[in-house]
Amino acid sequence: MATIRDVARLANVSPTTVSATLSGKAPVSEELKKRVWDAVEKANYRPDPLAQNLRRGSTMTVGFIAPDIATPWASHLARAVQKSLADRGYNMLLASNEDDPERELRDIALMINHRVAGLIIAPTSLGDGYAASFADAVTCPAVLVDRVVAPEKFDIVADDNELGGTLLADYLIRLGHKDIAFLVGRPGISASYERFEAVRKVLTDAGRPLGDSFVRHAIHTVEGAYTAVQELMAQPERPTALICISNPQIQGAMAGLMNMGMRVPDDVSVVCFDGFNPPEGWSPLITCLVQDTVSISDVAVDRLIDRIGKVDLGAPGITRIKPKLRVGTSSALA
Repeated sequence: MATIRDVARLANVSPTTVSATLSGKAPVSEELKKRVWDAVEKANYRPDPLAQNLRRGSTMTVGFIAPDIATPWASHLARAVQKSLADRGYNMLLASNEDDPERELRDIALMINHRVAGLIIAPTSLGDGYAASFADAVTCPAVLVDRVVAPEKFDIVADDNELGGTLLADYLIRLGHKDIAFLVGRPGISASYERFEAVRKVLTDAGRPLGDSFVRHAIHTVEGAYTAVQELMAQPERPTALICISNPQIQGAMAGLMNMGMRVPDDVSVVCFDGFNPPEGWSPLITCLVQDTVSISDVAVDRLIDRIGKVDLGAPGITRIKPKLRVGTSSALA
């Protein structure tokens, strides 16, 4: 295998000149550039990426850490982040922790030890003292997506949950719904409560406040949603519409309603914050908010690369990306 010294000998220059030409980090005359690149081609020289990484102190690889890559939003976001990074000359290293904060911390340490240039993380946000432990663990440039943790330290790119809540609540109000139920997600997750508070505000302002009996908290699994929706619909006064915030919730809710012999939207309208995938075979098509994963990934990657390059961006900030309402066939007039 050819070495940089072989190239230098063929070009009749020093190894330092070859290195400067290949890296582009030092001025080299056009005549010398041509000699070096001709020699590179003649010698069939390929730079050693490991050696380059050691000299730089980092790689051209960014780590992406997600709570559960099996969920549609995480897999779609991972694909979008990978494309955004590839378009900018970076590779992606992926880790999924199944919402386990201890595994998340281990993944962070492992990636930093492998000298990733930076991290893009959808944090688990779970446990007492989580934010402090998380902030201490992340010792390289990092951008967070989807969830807000330690905003004084990290740039964050997330859905505009206030807009999303307004879009869904206004849509149900226009359909005439007054008795609306809401499945709140896992405690500690910023997106769960941002969505809940946004919907609650719109409905309160419209004179149709969410009743306590129509709200179920800490619903973050298919099984939990399955049970919760049957409890809601078994009440003497039952809701005419149901708002879910995640794909696991919508799957459990639809199964629970089916088990009760209830039809959507004839017996109850159902809407969801997370975009649902029609190819998965669900009928009716769920009215939902569609997350702009392309914009989220592009903004997150650009911000991270700027942080890696030490561009003066000022203090960390939160960037909100607008979702869009996709009206399906799961909702109807009250």
